[in-house]
Amino acid sequence: MELVKVDNLESGKVLAKPIYGADQSILLKKGTELTPKYINHLKRLKIRTIYIKEVDNDGFKELSEDEIEVLPKNIKQKATSTVKEALKKIDVPEQSYTNDDSDNYIEADKILNIVDDIVTEIINRDDLFVKFKDVMSIEDELFFHLTNVTVLSLIMGKSLGYDEERMKLLAIGAFLHDIGKIKIAPEILNKHGRLTDEEFEIVKQHAIYGYEILKDMPNIPDISARIAYEHHERCDGSGYPKGITQRYIHEFSRIVAIADVFDAMTNDRVYRTRIQVNEVIEYLYTTVSQNQLDAELIKTFLDFLAPYPIGSTVKLSIGCEAVVIDVKKDNKLRPIVKVSRFKGLDEDLTIDLSKRLNISIEQVLD
Repeated sequence: MELVKVDNLESGKVLAKPIYGADQSILLKKGTELTPKYINHLKRLKIRTIYIKEVDNDGFKELSEDEIEVLPKNIKQKATSTVKEALKKIDVPEQSYTNDDSDNYIEADKILNIVDDIVTEIINRDDLFVKFKDVMSIEDELFFHLTNVTVLSLIMGKSLGYDEERMKLLAIGAFLHDIGKIKIAPEILNKHGRLTDEEFEIVKQHAIYGYEILKDMPNIPDISARIAYEHHERCDGSGYPKGITQRYIHEFSRIVAIADVFDAMTNDRVYRTRIQVNEVIEYLYTTVSQNQLDAELIKTFLDFLAPYPIGSTVKLSIGCEAVVIDVKKDNKLRPIVKVSRFKGLDEDLTIDLSKRLNISIEQVLD
């Protein structure tokens, strides 16, 4: 399969992964032959990249949903719908949460239930190597983002040996870390282009709003609310809202900060297209050198990420383009690639870069 821009799609290509809405309803199912009508529909949904399937199935076995997705479809669906419902209830001026408010109590209970499901799934999975990219509509970005950050944070927590109780506390805060954005005006939050200094100051308030919302919600632990408050703090004191340094930032918040940065940069936003995973990894190393993100946690995080996700188009040192068709965790920098339409070749060529050390990846292509 190959990850391609929707703007570059040609009619007749076949969808390799289903495309879901924020509620995980199927917008286009796997195996759909893309017609001009479907391609225009993807553009209207503001979906910028999709996975397509080649006729020979890349020469590899068909991957099951469990091999492709870290979370099963039913849990993703439940998570995104729960977030949507929660945000609708919170988007009320001066909303107050008390133990006597049964309607909002149930909402908190729903959040805790889906968090339990996500935690259980991550704890029980043996293979948590992330080698695919999400495909989503930009308009549904916040709902996907909250779920993605939760999964990435939990994978780090599991790698650090957290017990189930700590995993749950981390997951609640990660799942709700950006909930304060519901208090930010949509015209600022969804602005196409650079924010003014005044607008950025307004956006920065979402960390405070999130904490204020969560600290009054029944059954939401204080430490989980603290994650919403601290996830934009940085180890060198350059973050917000308080500008505190690493010793004062809870480890949970430092974990979510890394997951938040990674997911935000590797997915499309209204104001920019996604950044390639390998470039984001380079950026994360830069933050370590500048003492912004926790160096030890970055090492843990990068251990389960593939710099070249399956479907990426790359330029090889031998002068040709290839598509990444598999990635091995023990040799992430040298994936298996497929070269097609190379001068002098009558058929596609599969190269395992871990065995062909004289060939390297020079560039990731859009």
